[in-house]
Parts: sequence; C-alpha cells; structure tokens
Amino acid sequence: MPRMQVYLSDNLYEVVKSQGLSASRLLQDAVRDHCVRQEKIAEAHAYAQEIFAELGPPTAEDIEWADTHVHEILKSLRRNEARRSREPLRDAPTS
Repeated sequence: MPRMQVYLSDNLYEVVKSQGLSASRLLQDAVRDHCVRQEKIAEAHAYAQEIFAELGPPTAEDIEWADTHVHEILKSLRRNEARRSREPLRDAPTS
C-alpha cells in the first residue's frame, strides 16, 4: 500500500490522538466518501443535461415550483430532527 505524508493542525492532531482514532483510517474513509459524492454529483449533472436535451431547460415557473417544494421538504426534515432530538431515549425491547 502506498504511503503518503499528511499534515494536521495541532488541535486536530490532539483530537485524533485523545480519542484514540486512526488518522489513516479516517483519511481513507474521508477520501472514499468524497470521491463517491463527486461521482454522484457528476452523474446528477449528466442526467440533468440529458433531461434538458430532451425537454429543454427548466422555466422560471419550474424553478420556483422546485424551490418551494425543496424548502418545504427541508423544513419538514428539520422539524422531524428537532422532534427526535427532544424524544427521551427508549429502552430496547426485552424478550
């Protein structure tokens, strides 16, 4: 496996060490997650270009509609997350 030298700020180094984390494992996971995310973004852009080629670009009304619905979805997700964070922890069911 190739080796690479990576520099961390002093405070980040202290956090990694104090928590007993593997910097190598964290970096590998972060790079892998970033690459997967970039691939998905590229695929989404390619798909959007296909749709635009087939149907034409979105109209101002299309964009407004999408914007409204995305904001409503985000508000709902935030409410659900806030509600979950206030719920008491439940004991695991006993068998």
